[in-house]
Amino acid sequence: MSVFETTVAHMTPWLQAYGYPILGVAVALEGAAIPLPGGILMAAAAILAAHGELSLVGVLLTCWPAAVAGDNLGYWIGRNGGRRILLRSGLHRRRLGRLQRFFRRFGIWLLVFGRFFDGTRQLEALVAGSASMPWRRFFLADLAGTALWVLTWVIGLYAFDQHPGAIHRLILQLNPWVASIALIVLALVIWRLLSRGPNRTSEIR
Repeated sequence: MSVFETTVAHMTPWLQAYGYPILGVAVALEGAAIPLPGGILMAAAAILAAHGELSLVGVLLTCWPAAVAGDNLGYWIGRNGGRRILLRSGLHRRRLGRLQRFFRRFGIWLLVFGRFFDGTRQLEALVAGSASMPWRRFFLADLAGTALWVLTWVIGLYAFDQHPGAIHRLILQLNPWVASIALIVLALVIWRLLSRGPNRTSEIR
């Protein structure tokens, strides 16, 4: 049994005992930079929905609003003292400055895709607020990012549990294409960053 499966198994009794409220609270507070296993509970909830113990629609309607609410809480904490919080947590001032500049430049993409990565999921809203990202832009990007995250994990795990053989065959067929696209995107991002290097240096001088 993998670490992921073991963790989900440990989280399942909590969901069976407390249901949607604990799921919503964990997902929301994780987005506000509080270290709770919201993502793992959501995965466990999707599997329970596949077994008929929870409603698939109920899981979706709990997780998406909770994720949006938690991220907005994290954003406003970031706007009202997030820099001090991040510095007190051990983040170096210079590294925080680079992180905030990076967020101002690529923040929308981080909000859309960052929720799929531990660490980024917990801190992106706090950093967005501390970087003074306009709230409207943050809110719209966060709506898209949380919807993508919730739908991918919940529907994906639900479908995998319902049709494991078919999903496994599909993954094997798509894997070369996904790897190729990921490499192309990574190469484009690296080229983009490197191509801006000299201009950045001249600006600093």
